[in-house]
Amino acid sequence: MYCMTSRCVLPPLSEDQRQFLLQQAHLLSLAEVLETLPDPRRRHGLRYDLAFLLTCLIAALLCQCQGSEAVSQWCAEHQDLLGQVFGPRPFLTPSGSLYRWLLPQLDAAALEEVLSAWTTATLVASPDEAIAFDGKCVRGARTAEQEAPHLLSFCTHHSQETLLQIAVSEKTNEIPLAKTVLSRLPLAGRVCTADALHTHPPLMQALHDLHAFSLLTIKGNQPTLFADLQTYFADPSACFTHAETWDRRRGRCEHRQIRVSTEMNSYLAPTWPQIQQVAELIRTVTRKGETTQETVYLITDLPASLSTPSRLLSLNRGHWGIENRLHYVRDVCFGEDRSRISTGNAPQVLAALRNVVITLIHRTGSSQITASRRHFNAHPDLAFDLLFSHRWSLQ
Repeated sequence: MYCMTSRCVLPPLSEDQRQFLLQQAHLLSLAEVLETLPDPRRRHGLRYDLAFLLTCLIAALLCQCQGSEAVSQWCAEHQDLLGQVFGPRPFLTPSGSLYRWLLPQLDAAALEEVLSAWTTATLVASPDEAIAFDGKCVRGARTAEQEAPHLLSFCTHHSQETLLQIAVSEKTNEIPLAKTVLSRLPLAGRVCTADALHTHPPLMQALHDLHAFSLLTIKGNQPTLFADLQTYFADPSACFTHAETWDRRRGRCEHRQIRVSTEMNSYLAPTWPQIQQVAELIRTVTRKGETTQETVYLITDLPASLSTPSRLLSLNRGHWGIENRLHYVRDVCFGEDRSRISTGNAPQVLAALRNVVITLIHRTGSSQITASRRHFNAHPDLAFDLLFSHRWSLQ
């Protein structure tokens, strides 16, 4: 069990001190790096420092708490444990109303920067693991006065670590925003996957300039390119390599076939100068006696020497992990879309904290989010051990 020394609320850090600590993120635990966040509250009369409140909140999220009142009750029921972890303090029971007031006031961009710096500095994923990016609306935060916040996330395919999340302003969309933040990510040598929304030559070029590769989906938003690829692969004399997979589970059978070619490179090069391969992917799904089929096309700057058809199949399938193992999990396991917390920055702040909880659980080697949260609920001391652990620094 980690134990902090007893202390009062310390004065805020200067911007230089914050930046220095963020540069040392690889040496810090998650609880320690939270010390760098700016506190929006006045210093007079503070009972709890910000890092304490956020550490307790993350621990409570690990232990199956969903809302602010549940977090407050959890803290009240574990005062002895909080005393062991944080040392003797006059106050150990933050109220739900404190969290409801505090979370909307937090600087969500600063929180995302801190979590991104720490996750990236302590990354468990292998140096060549692919990164997917995709957007999600926090539907429960929609009100009569404001649209639901739209958040763009970047997540590793297999280790399922969220490297960055950023809010998409109502005045723009994911496409230009993605390009502006790519330099903040460890992309060199990795493949980036995205859905059809992001299939544009400037994105492929931007990734290429950062020494990364891309695998992009072609659908109806690129009608000319879609028609060209459709015509080519319909030709009986088309030259291609082939791979397929079968997946049977829970009464569902999925057959995925991919045909990959380099013959279109010269034709497409004026628009897509980095192109190396194109592919046709056919998904055939049978469930309860009903069969559906979908055909999509792919474009990549991965040369054939670095990517067999089987690898392209794997990369395409791995992309959807951000939907199934991040966005879906936030909705189903954490009740994100059912949450009615909609004030200020609170929806984005909570989404960021849910992301880091999911990252931590995957880092333990578990992909069973609900089961892991039940385990931490039964052993809350292990949740704090995870938050104060330096083992990620030793990767």
